[in-house]
Amino acid sequence: MGKLGVLILDFDGVIIESNAVKTDAFIQVFNRFPEHTEAMMEFHNAHVSLSRFYKFEHLLTLMGKTNDTELKSNIAEDFSSRVFEGMMKVPLVSGALTFLSLITPKIPVYLASVTPYEELVFILKQRELLQWFRGVYGCPPWTKPDAINDIISKGGYKPDQALLIGDSAGDQRAARTCGIKFLARNSGLSFDLPLPRMFQDMNEIANYFNTRFL
Repeated sequence: MGKLGVLILDFDGVIIESNAVKTDAFIQVFNRFPEHTEAMMEFHNAHVSLSRFYKFEHLLTLMGKTNDTELKSNIAEDFSSRVFEGMMKVPLVSGALTFLSLITPKIPVYLASVTPYEELVFILKQRELLQWFRGVYGCPPWTKPDAINDIISKGGYKPDQALLIGDSAGDQRAARTCGIKFLARNSGLSFDLPLPRMFQDMNEIANYFNTRFL
């Protein structure tokens, strides 16, 4: 695959085992509106990588309250508080710190997540992870493809010099949209066909990097 110029990591399911935390938070928030819970969980499961705010907009559409900005804000704050509490407790993905300590001295590493930027940075600081990343992109304000393109543009990289590691079909599609390489961490989420090269944890990915990129 050749030597890399830049590495971009997803957060949930790649650095931290947080997918279940967010799913539980969605269930609890959507349970406030029981007539829409089933439909919203189906929507969430079909669009795991979509920003929470699009999901809340979909909920408001189902409720016929698309212009209720106060309710949308209330739902978002409820979700954030539930997620933050869980994020402080869940473990890192096995091998994540070993991987970061191995890679960051050799390749610029960026983080791109659908978690809102300010919340993401706060969690990274609390978990003592922020120092590993050359830059951090959250949504809002960045979509993942826009984050990837910004990293490539500002760093002067060609797309084939960049690699994204993610754990979902949404990450896979973002890499494909931007024309960059992609590796998958298997956190239990689905991927598009043809399936990408997949690894169980970051220890396996670190071993792969040693043989292919370093």
